[in-house]
This record gives sequence, structure tokens and C-alpha cells, in this order.
Amino acid sequence: MSSSIQTVSSAPSYISEFIAQNMTQLLDIYEEGMSTYQSGCVLFVCSKEENKMDVQFQGEEQMCEILQRDSWVSLQNGIPPDKKLFFIRDTDLHSVFLIYV
Repeated sequence: MSSSIQTVSSAPSYISEFIAQNMTQLLDIYEEGMSTYQSGCVLFVCSKEENKMDVQFQGEEQMCEILQRDSWVSLQNGIPPDKKLFFIRDTDLHSVFLIYV
């Protein structure tokens, strides 16, 4: 599966709507994950066709199983200080969306 990184404006509406409707719970997941791992992001694996939106916090080591360590470090260093990273893999579109909230 090849992936391309998309901008937030290119995220499908079902992803944007899910985030907007569940923001409080998603931020709770992020905060709990950061208190446990000190580093990481919220990972979404979604499929509109399967009506699936799996959400979990991934620590740095878990993210390095998905991305090469250099890529993760670069991505992590690019997160604005006042933002949280949502890493979204859409299995239908074979795409990755990076959303900062």
C-alpha cells in the first residue's frame, strides 16, 4: 500500500466531522497518552466503506513501527508547540492525513 500525505483541507468530510463531533474525547485520549508515554500522537485508522474509525494513542516507539524513526522525529519536531497531532490513515484512500488541533 502506498501512502501520500495530504493536507487537512483535503481530508474527507467524514474525518473532519468525526473529529469535530468527538473533540473532547479525542483530547482526553491525547492527554492520557501523553501522561503515559510523554511523546506520541493520536492515531486514527479509518474506512468509510467499512464504517470504521479506530482511535488510539500511539507512543513514540509504536509510531516508529509505522514510520521510520527519522521520519517520526522530523514529524514530531514540526508540531507547533501549542498543537496536538492527529495521524489519520484512511485505508480506502490509501492516504495519510496529518491534522494539528
